[in-house]
Amino acid sequence: MYSYLAMEKLTSAVKSMHFLEIMLMLSTFVAIMIRYFDGYQPTFFLEVFTIGLTLVYFPLGFYFIKKPSLNYSNTICIILGFIYALGIQAILISAVNIDSYRYPLILDFSIFVALIIYLLFKLRSAAYPDTFINTQFIRIAFIMLCSFIVVVK
Repeated sequence: MYSYLAMEKLTSAVKSMHFLEIMLMLSTFVAIMIRYFDGYQPTFFLEVFTIGLTLVYFPLGFYFIKKPSLNYSNTICIILGFIYALGIQAILISAVNIDSYRYPLILDFSIFVALIIYLLFKLRSAAYPDTFINTQFIRIAFIMLCSFIVVVK
């Protein structure tokens, strides 16, 4: 019964995301998998998808990361979009093997740990709806998974 409720929360969180964001996330993940597990060296597709996802998060974060309701301001959406854009750019820098590429990812991991702790406290205080918090967890998990694949390979 508990797994059914968890799956219901996951599907409602995914349904609240935009189609363009989901497609860019999946395309970025597939490009990373092809680069690191298939050995395809050109990074053109990875660059295009990560830059597209970065543009979705930072300049357009107020639209793609929707505020939970009319009672909330767009400030949290813009801040989260900026943090997510930094995470995606750290993945891009790491994937194209720019010198000292591990340092942006280490900074990225520390920012995401702080963000997760913040979201957990907000979830417990019930300041934001569960769907909004779960959607943020999906985005954070995506960036952490892609970063982990880049660092390990």
